[in-house]
Parts: sequence; structure tokens; C-alpha cells
Amino acid sequence: MRSYNPPTATYRIQFHAGFTFKQLKELIPYLHKSGISTIYASPIFKATPGSLHGYDVTNPHVINPEIGTIEELREIHQLLEQHDMTWLQDIVPNHMAYHADNTRLYDVLERGPLSPYYAYFDIDWHHPDFAGKLMAPFLGKPLEACIVDHEIKLAVTPAGFTLNYYQQVFPLSVAAYDLISEQLSDSDALPLLNLLSALYQRATAGTSLEDWSNQKMQLMAGVKDMSMLRALVEKVNNDTELLSKISEKQYYQLTCWSDADQAINYRRFFTVNELITLRMETQEVFNEYHTFLHSLYRENLVQGLRIDHIDGLQDPGTYIERLRQLFGSHCYIIAEKILEANESLPREWALQGTSGYEFLSFTNHLLCKTEGEQELHNYYQRLLPDMDKYEDVVLQKKRLILERYMGGEHQNLVRLCYTLKLADARVNRDLLKEAIGLFMICLPVYRLYPGSGDVSLEEQVASTFTRMRSLNRSAESAILLLEQWWEQDKLPFLMRLMQFTGPLTAKGVEDTAFYVFNALISHNEVGDSPVTTPVNFHQLMIVRQQQTPHALNTTATHDTKRGEDGRIRLNMLSLFPREWEELITQWREINQPAPLLNDEYFIYQSIISGYNGGIAVERLQQYIVKALREGKVNTSWASPDEGYEQNATDFIERILGNKAFLGTLVPFIEKLDSYAYTSSLAQTLLKIAAPGIPDIYQGTELWDYSYVDPDNRRPVDYGLRTKLLDEVTALSGPALFEYLAGHRKQGVEKLYLIYKALHCRKYFPNLFLEGDYLPLQVSAPNVLAFARVYRQEWAIVIIPLPDQQPMFGSILLPMGAPVRWKNIFSEEVIKAKGSLGADVVLKKFPVALLIPENI
Repeated sequence: MRSYNPPTATYRIQFHAGFTFKQLKELIPYLHKSGISTIYASPIFKATPGSLHGYDVTNPHVINPEIGTIEELREIHQLLEQHDMTWLQDIVPNHMAYHADNTRLYDVLERGPLSPYYAYFDIDWHHPDFAGKLMAPFLGKPLEACIVDHEIKLAVTPAGFTLNYYQQVFPLSVAAYDLISEQLSDSDALPLLNLLSALYQRATAGTSLEDWSNQKMQLMAGVKDMSMLRALVEKVNNDTELLSKISEKQYYQLTCWSDADQAINYRRFFTVNELITLRMETQEVFNEYHTFLHSLYRENLVQGLRIDHIDGLQDPGTYIERLRQLFGSHCYIIAEKILEANESLPREWALQGTSGYEFLSFTNHLLCKTEGEQELHNYYQRLLPDMDKYEDVVLQKKRLILERYMGGEHQNLVRLCYTLKLADARVNRDLLKEAIGLFMICLPVYRLYPGSGDVSLEEQVASTFTRMRSLNRSAESAILLLEQWWEQDKLPFLMRLMQFTGPLTAKGVEDTAFYVFNALISHNEVGDSPVTTPVNFHQLMIVRQQQTPHALNTTATHDTKRGEDGRIRLNMLSLFPREWEELITQWREINQPAPLLNDEYFIYQSIISGYNGGIAVERLQQYIVKALREGKVNTSWASPDEGYEQNATDFIERILGNKAFLGTLVPFIEKLDSYAYTSSLAQTLLKIAAPGIPDIYQGTELWDYSYVDPDNRRPVDYGLRTKLLDEVTALSGPALFEYLAGHRKQGVEKLYLIYKALHCRKYFPNLFLEGDYLPLQVSAPNVLAFARVYRQEWAIVIIPLPDQQPMFGSILLPMGAPVRWKNIFSEEVIKAKGSLGADVVLKKFPVALLIPENI
């Protein structure tokens, strides 16, 4: 019988055509030597061709051939078993790709209501604007203009007839076969008439997707004279009026891509037209989708699951219940869930916890000097006096996204109120729309879970309505009506509403406000916030150990906005706010002309975070263009201002060749690094030793100064990492510390810390998974210390906090603590009678993990 076996440390791998199962096989000995217990795999199921992330799944029942085969996965499993390692699989139950390789979806486009997948996707077939068709928003201009310009063409393939728009291919709906047949009046065309008739009969016979595909291929292969088919296709393509009629007969409606911003009849992932969501709340869809995944689990190729974007599901709680019933209580399951301050997972969710963004936030605020951060905010307000407060920027950007990019979803929610008879003709539609929009904008968390019994729901709802009324009293009648629906638990509407508040927050905050409010961009991070809030780290960790001790502790993911060590370096600006202000004044003088000031300020911070012995100019330029477009102020993805973007990229190239600028930049970065290196090591040790399971993103075992994706998915030099690990683990004593000092700028101290601390976790699994978290009293404010205790096992963690003052604090040990300790990093034995001196413990290595000497 399978037993519960949580990871001791996970390592995130991003699979794609450039990094496959074969490369992973070669990497396993290195990861095992590093102390990793679990491969944390990005989605491995068939995705759109060339996918760099795997979240655009086209077939959840097949391994992505671009990354490997099931046989190779079995070989990897054997290697992992030999190294006592496991596999944690990222799964995507919310959405799939709107793509020709998604045969389930394209069967719906081809056979409409006769497809067995007609109810598989989250489509509103009764939307008044689409007359029973699925919107297909992929054209560059209106459909009729595309037809007139001969951009829409009928084509024939071995798999049947298609409508093509450049490289995009859509199946010809069987409802259009009669129009095609009408073009075949010649008696010689009898074989083609028979073909179309046979295709229609097979399509409408209720056959499965597989059988229909096979029969279609057989019928097409039986065509003797392809010239007649080609002539038919040419005739249709030369008749724009006929092509228009054929387009009207499709089970889908081709439209301009931007039309989806104001009218849409399928639920998207965020605002991405190319990702269509599933009706995972239905048992049939759940069962079909998870069939292959469960077979991998039964074969023991997978030991754990990570649920992507759980907040997109209509009923996350029920989904988790079904997943638990299917995979059992011994399966390690976590979810991607971004928790805001003072928010926790619903107690009834049978999960081990989250993927760890809240831990990132805790450590990021801990490792930033609060007073200095506030000074940086004050300076930013003086620098840009017209910039609104962060909370107001969030409201503005959420409204921007809702009105400009989610107008269709907004209208759909209003219409649903009338469909469900929650509102009638007496309710002013515009006021109701405003009330619903206000609720979505003012909600302080990503979403709520109506009907779940969550004790915090009532408080969150009340605070949201208070904020709504402060913004718009004129919509009071509709606000009151919406408030009553919450009181009365109108679940069909409320659960639907909640499927859109998360995307709105993600797009409005993470993908817009984070690129506009630039006081200190290290806190413009997924799960974090630029609001200066001191954290009680000890209290947070006590709660974490009590509630979700097996959640992941992450500090970098494929979605984070910048590298974990670049973020820490930016935090060190809080130690030198006045010097930073002086430098900005100087840089603004010598670097003119420049982009608008807010963007110029963002660029300077990005240079600080991305510097790694130099700056890769092209990488920074690509990142800044993306950041500017995400901010949607002076340019955007929808309406790029290439002139403004060119000015910004030219600015970057010019200043990075300016000796006067570099002459002040580089020494300042070196000054920051004299503190940042230590805080980065502190961040890594906290991740490993605090409650939770450490997660290491690929390549971040050395200093990580990457930018947001796709920059953070660049190839990792594992040859270098293997070489450095072999070298550092072969040393001890003075030679070890001489080596570490000589390779500090490469980040070998971090690699060494990970190696030592993860092997300590492996040796004491219960201590770090189940052990109590005991805050230790320290006489100085610039040192943090805690103990982990499990029965007779002990460990003590000591880290310095960002500060320019020397560390002379005394750490008081609890009663019953051992007297003699071994520092696993410095290899020293330390005798402690009731207390430890921080300056003594941290003399050889910047942070400390102590275990009893006799172990």
C-alpha cells in the first residue's frame, strides 16, 4: 500500500523542446547530490507546438512529444527510485489551448452539438451576440474584410476540409457541407457528392472523436481524383459571397482578436484568447480529463500534484474533494493560490498547502529595512508628486482592465443576473453593471469561496461593500441588491462572479499596477505588495507550522517578476535611501534625454536588480519593452507605441555605455552586494529551515539576477553548477573558506549552503517537517533566531537582518537545549551555556544552522 511521502526539497524544472526528459536524466545525479528529493515538473502533457511552459495543453492524455515519451518517463522513474527521489507534477485543470492540436475543441467546432465534447468547455452557447456559435477571435481585422482580401480560404487535407487564416487552421463545420455540395452540379462530381454525404452521415452518427477521425481519414484517402477536390476548393475561394455564406454556417464565429475585449462567449484564462477554460465542475469532464494523469499515479511515475490556477475553477473545494477521492489521502497535493495579508487557505481543503508565494512575501518584507523602505516611498512621492497612492493605483488599474479588456466578461455577468431572475426590468442595468464592477475592483483578495463555510468570508464581503460605497454612492440601489445576494447565498451567480475576480486582480495588479507604482520594485512581486508593512515573522511561522507545515516555501518561480537575488539586492536600497536619492539626482542630470521619469526610475532599479558583473543590454531592453507594455501607460500590447519603446531601449544602450554613469553605478552595486550576499543567504536558509518544504527554481542555486519570463526561463549551465558543487564539497577547513571567498560573486556560498542545509533536512526529516517552531530571544534587533524541535532532535537557525550596525546580539536558548552545538556551515563546535553570541556564531559564515554536536 502506498504511504504518504512528502518531499524534503523540490526542484522546479521547466520542460520544453530545448530541455527534455533526456536532459533531466543526465541531471538527476547532480540534483541528488545537492540534496533535492523531488523533481517539481512543469506540465508535461501535449501542448501547442514550441510551447516554452506547457500550460497551453492540447491533449491531457498524451506526454508532450517535444519533451519525451512515456518510456523515457519510466526510465526517469527508475533513476529516481535508485536515488530515493520522487516526482511532483504540475497540472492544469482550468484551461486548454484554443488550437488545432486540441482535437476535443476542434471536434466541437466541426460537429457542434453532435460532438461528445460540446459541454466540455466553458462556453455560453446562448449568448445573444453569437447565435449558438463559439467565438473565434483570431483575425487581424473583421471577417468580411478578411474574406474580401482573400485571407480566409477553404482547404482540403487528409483529415478533411478546413477554413484557413494564414497559418491558423479551423475545421469546416459539417453544417456547411450542404453549401459545398451545391457547387457540385456536374454529373462527374458524383464521387465528391458521395464523399460529402458519407462524411456528414459519419459525423452525425454519434461516433466518438477517435472513430470519427479515423473514418474521416479513411474516406478522404478513398478519393481517387484529387484534381476535382482542388478545383472545388478553388471555385469556393474565388467566390467571396459564397465564402461568406460558408463562414455563416460554421459552429464558430471568426472575429477580430480585439473584439473579445468587449464581447465574448467563452471563459478565457485571464485575457488570453488562445486559452479556453473547461467545465471542470462537471463530474464527466473531471473524470475524462484526469484519466491519463491517474494512470501515471497508479504506475507510481508521479507521487504528487500541484494544481495550477485553482481560483479559476467554479468550485475549488469540490474539485479538491474529487481529486482526493481519485488519488487518495497519501498523495501530496498543493495548489497555486496567492494569499493576501491575513488570508489563509480554507480549512476544509484537503491540501498540504500552497505553492509558496506567501512565504516569498514574508521573507521579502523581513529582509528589507522598514524605516529605509518608508524613506524610499517618501522620496518616490517627492519625485513623482502626481503618482497616486498604491491602493488607488490598484483600483484604477483593475477598472482599466475590467472596462478595456474584460468588458465582455463584465456584460456576461450582468446578463446572468437577469437570466437567473435575480434582477428584473425594474433594476437599472447600468447601475447593476457598475455595482458588479465595483465589487470586483474593491475585493481585497483574489477571490472568495461562497458556500464553503469560510469564516472570513463575511468580513471580506463587508469590507468590500464599505469600500464600494466610499467610491460611488449613486449606485446604492444596485449595491444593496448585490449585498442581499451575498446574504442570501445566491450561489450560481456568486460562484460565477468569483471565476473572474482572480483574473481581474492578476491582470490589474500583477500585470499592470506592478509596472506603474515603482517606489521599490522588489516588492512588486507575485504574492507580495509594495505597501510597507512590518511583519512578525515568528508569529507567521508558528501559524504556518500549525496549519500548512508541508506547503512549499518558494522564493522564485517561473512567474516571479525578477530573480530572487536581484530582489534582495533591491531591498538593500532600504539601507542607503539618501545615497540612492543623490545618485538618482546625478543620473538624471547626466543621462538626458530620458524616457518619462517614472519609466526612467524603473529602468535604474532594473539595472540594479539585473547586474551580474555587467548588464546584458539586449536582455534588459527586451524586458523593459515588456514592462512598458504591461504598464499600459505610454505603450501597450494592444496598441504598441514603437517610437516610445525605441526611445527607452536607446536610452538603455546609451547609459550602459556611459563611463560617468557606470563609474558611480558599479561601486554602488558592490556596496549593496556587501549586504545583499548575506541577506540572499539568509533568504535561502529561511526557505530551507523554516516551516514548509523548500522549493528551488531551476538554476537559482547560484545568484539569480534574471528578469520576468521569458528571461527567467533561459538555459541553465548545469555543467558549471556540477563542477562547482564537486569542487566545493571536496574541500574542508581553511581551503573551503578560501574557495568560498574566491567564488563569492558567482554565488558558490549559496550553492554550498543549499547542499549542507538540504542534507541536514534529509538527515532530520521529522525535525523540519513536523518539529515545533520556537522563536528565540535576541538582545539585538538586527539578528533573527529560532529553533526547530522534534522530540529529542534540535536545530537552531541564526541570520543577520539588513542593517549597517555590527551584530553583537546575544541569543537566549530555551530550557532543555543542548549545550554543545555544531555549525554545519563553518564546521565549528560551539559550547553554549544558556546563550549564544551572534558575532561568534557568524564569524566564519554569514548565516548559521546549528545541530547538537553528538549527532
